Amino acid sequence: MEKTMIFDMDGVIFDTENLCLACWQFVAAKYDIDGIEEVFRQCVGVDASDSERLLREWYGEDFPCDLFRRESSVLFHKKTREKGMPVKAGARELLSYLKVNGWRVGLASSTRRAVVREELEQAGLLGFFEVIVGGDMVKRGKPAPDIYLKACGEMKIRPDTAYAVEDSRNGLFSADDAGLRVLLVPDLIEPDAEMEKRAFQIFPDLTEVRRYLSGL
Repeated sequence: MEKTMIFDMDGVIFDTENLCLACWQFVAAKYDIDGIEEVFRQCVGVDASDSERLLREWYGEDFPCDLFRRESSVLFHKKTREKGMPVKAGARELLSYLKVNGWRVGLASSTRRAVVREELEQAGLLGFFEVIVGGDMVKRGKPAPDIYLKACGEMKIRPDTAYAVEDSRNGLFSADDAGLRVLLVPDLIEPDAEMEKRAFQIFPDLTEVRRYLSGL
């Protein structure tokens, strides 16, 4: 194995999924929309077009996706402006460890690349990443393998020589189908039997990932 690792962002580096869920719940309550938490869990790890499709599948074609997502987004960004991006415990330490020890590090996020760069820069983490691939740079979002294949292509590495760090079912399947060894750090979604089978290793947090890598 080369010393190469590709991260997901939301739910792995940033604790944004819990914050995003809270924003969805607030807007859903405002408009008396039921069952939003279940829909949100299905949307974890997918890009904007797929989450819109899932919302319409759940609530019907007339569901005001643009309004719902816009209000949720405004609330989300208001909270992050006030308090900063919520960095996951152990994320800075893991990224620092990788840099000091000569690892090449990329990022493959379903979020648009411009937003990814902005959020990483805001948190002081942008400089850790050699390559950043956003969901707007591929035709098919997670769980399709395209985003990880593109990240590996830009890093000029074979997928089977790299690790991925993921938290969600969609992200895990994306990286695994691309051929990477997936280190799964579950966030909102507890792994089921299929996720456990497809993950290379499962860890409770990023601190344990760093300890695992230090023992390789």
